[in-house]
Amino acid sequence: MTEQLSPAKKLKALIETGETILVPGAHDPLMGRILERMGFTCCQCAGWMTGAHLVTPEPVMTMTEQIEAARKVAEQVDIPVISDAGTGYGEPVHIMRTVKEFHRAGIARINIEDQFFPKRASYHRGLEHVVEFDEFKRRIEFALKSREVNNADILISGRTDAGNAVNGSWKEAARRARAMKEMGVDSIQPMTRTKDCMEKFRQEFPDDDVTLSTTTYFNGLPIEEIRAYGFQMISYPLATILASVAGVIDLWKGVQETGIASFDVDKAKAVREEIEDAIGLPDMWEVERQTVEYDNQHLEGRQVAGYEGYEQKKEK
Repeated sequence: MTEQLSPAKKLKALIETGETILVPGAHDPLMGRILERMGFTCCQCAGWMTGAHLVTPEPVMTMTEQIEAARKVAEQVDIPVISDAGTGYGEPVHIMRTVKEFHRAGIARINIEDQFFPKRASYHRGLEHVVEFDEFKRRIEFALKSREVNNADILISGRTDAGNAVNGSWKEAARRARAMKEMGVDSIQPMTRTKDCMEKFRQEFPDDDVTLSTTTYFNGLPIEEIRAYGFQMISYPLATILASVAGVIDLWKGVQETGIASFDVDKAKAVREEIEDAIGLPDMWEVERQTVEYDNQHLEGRQVAGYEGYEQKKEK
């Protein structure tokens, strides 16, 4: 019998291939399923994205809310799911529980950061603060300890915002990353806004597993250029939900202005079929065809407004 790999082991195996891994955001199970069907090998439930999806800004979102959002995605996909875990949601005892609960939810990797706790909303307008070096080390220490004492098969990434913080610097970010690697994190994640800092970080840590989070600063940077810097994972935590909201705004703004829902009929059909396939409707139709719809086997296809409708089987 083939051994079933855990989410963490699946992610570790991907990393060990040495290939650059693209990590798109998935704010709900459908997005996770669509991304998986497109061939992406993992996805991420980021804090900002989850907060936006729940209409509860990340700084006031609870551990339970973030875990449940990530769990719902993980339950519907076979690819590993990465999730933000904020600051660990408290002091060492809270951080230890955080690691255990994310593991129970089937998450492959969590990202723990060095921002203030409670988190400040001003972070999302670029006014960033980080805790003292020793406090952040303590967060990482007890996250790793929780993994050990609970035998939790989960990867832990240490994220530092010190490079952008009002009380930080690039040198401090490098210091924290170095300390995290020495402590045994699986990955380091520097939050940087410039190509210069991005390049310096890779030069400082040439052989380590480093994740680049593009947020909105590097979305326009070609993947090949980022790959050339040697980043193992390239995370796009906001792009999926930004594209989703942009699509809704564009569609309904057009309706308001023209009175016409200018969604191409052929595209609508294709998207609807993709969704139906992603959520497993064809499998259900096949079961019904063999059972409760057995007498209607002369009808084929899908009958939905805007579609061609059922095709009648021709008598031979």
